[in-house]
Amino acid sequence: MLSKSSFLVCAAWAGLMGLVPEACAEQGQVPAGYYDAADRLCGAELKVALSQITQKHEVFSYGSLWYHYEFTDVVPGTDNQVFDYYSPRVYYFTGIGTAPTGANKEHCCPQSWWGGGASSNCFSDLFNVYPSDVDANAAKSNYPLGVVGSSVTFSNGCMKVGRSARADYDGTVFEPCDDYKGDFARIYFYVATTYAWTYWGINENVAHTVAFTQQDYPTLKPWVRDLLLQWNAQDPVSDWEIIRNERVYQEQHNRNPFIDYPQLADHIWGDKVDVAFSFADALINGSATGGTGNGHHEGGDTPSAITEALLADDFSSVDEGNDMQSSGSSAAWSGNDNFPEVSTVYQAGGAVRMGSSKNVGRLVSRPLGNEAGAALSVEVYVKGWTNVEGQLIVGVTGKDPQAVTYTATMSDDYEMVLVTFHDCPADAVVTLSTSSKRCFLTSVRIGKSSVGANRPIRFQTKRKARRAYTLSGQPAPADFQGFAIRDRKVSILLPPSH
Repeated sequence: MLSKSSFLVCAAWAGLMGLVPEACAEQGQVPAGYYDAADRLCGAELKVALSQITQKHEVFSYGSLWYHYEFTDVVPGTDNQVFDYYSPRVYYFTGIGTAPTGANKEHCCPQSWWGGGASSNCFSDLFNVYPSDVDANAAKSNYPLGVVGSSVTFSNGCMKVGRSARADYDGTVFEPCDDYKGDFARIYFYVATTYAWTYWGINENVAHTVAFTQQDYPTLKPWVRDLLLQWNAQDPVSDWEIIRNERVYQEQHNRNPFIDYPQLADHIWGDKVDVAFSFADALINGSATGGTGNGHHEGGDTPSAITEALLADDFSSVDEGNDMQSSGSSAAWSGNDNFPEVSTVYQAGGAVRMGSSKNVGRLVSRPLGNEAGAALSVEVYVKGWTNVEGQLIVGVTGKDPQAVTYTATMSDDYEMVLVTFHDCPADAVVTLSTSSKRCFLTSVRIGKSSVGANRPIRFQTKRKARRAYTLSGQPAPADFQGFAIRDRKVSILLPPSH
């Protein structure tokens, strides 16, 4: 296993030698030609071709994964919150490549399934190993995915463990919450494809042998296959999956094809197993049934979580003002049918500006006419007034407001931010307000949502620079000067006085 300093130095030289691909935007952009070798195939041939593509990736040491998680698994819209599939608890990255207290790493497909350890690259694959709450990890153990019946031995509101409710398998299973079932199905699809030649079931005394079979195709046991296909269809690709897929691609240099094209599963294991799959004709991130999933691209390259818009306003009727300068946006705006109540809002030429130097701006929507219990997403294109980060506060009737950070400013393009609320009351009203900073809004869409998590999301096109380290692997102090490693590159740092 590489030491901390060895890992950093190796990564740095990999960057210098051009082995690190150019960073992609966090918007599901598949590199041109990436899946060409698998085009127009189906069934076993398609699965084998995808495996030959996805197994070509950088293999990290297991001990180095927390360095990568600090980029791949940060909750969008926050600086350092850990995204955890297994628990509602909140953890924060330490910035030093170590697990927060109470968290560790969990293999979605447990390592005992192949005998444990680094005998398979699956051991440290970022598409199989995720940050996890310690207690949830212990309860999950090495059980396969499944639907838990009445015999529940562990439950934390995000996952549960217990006896399977399925007639075709009655052992102990791990069941994620509904919001993440599709995510886990696509993880299993990836592992069963990328590591089809792994010796599954090396420990014949472990119940996991009921999930995978020692065959290149289909690899998944029938009951697992049927369950995962069902989850893949019911829980479409989420915005978070798209974001993390892009981040892992930047780190590990491969992708999960079942996130890019969830329809692939039907052409390998499902009812289209005899139908050739065309990547050129397929809808990227489309649902397994061909409909609009969380990752469907509407209105350009930005994914939308809204499956049915209940309110949409692009402020095209606003004529006065200018959203590219601080002056010329002082004419007050009195609102419209979508936003009948406004406070400290100004016209800005096809946009509105909220807030002033002294007062917080606010828009209040009309009642949305949604049914009780619906999940609602609020999608806003926003940019700030000054050259510092701002926050947009989004509230829904009866729900705690959420703050989402944006970084675009006057000279930049608008940045899409997205906030989702679950279990909303009927005829909900949405409130948008500034924090202490003024901002421009050019488009607002509110509607029924398919996003899997009640968390704010910000789509960004640039990764935030990581902490710099000395060549010995120690964090570089603020006044450090000399050679250092940051973002996989060796740089020369100068003290602040320079």
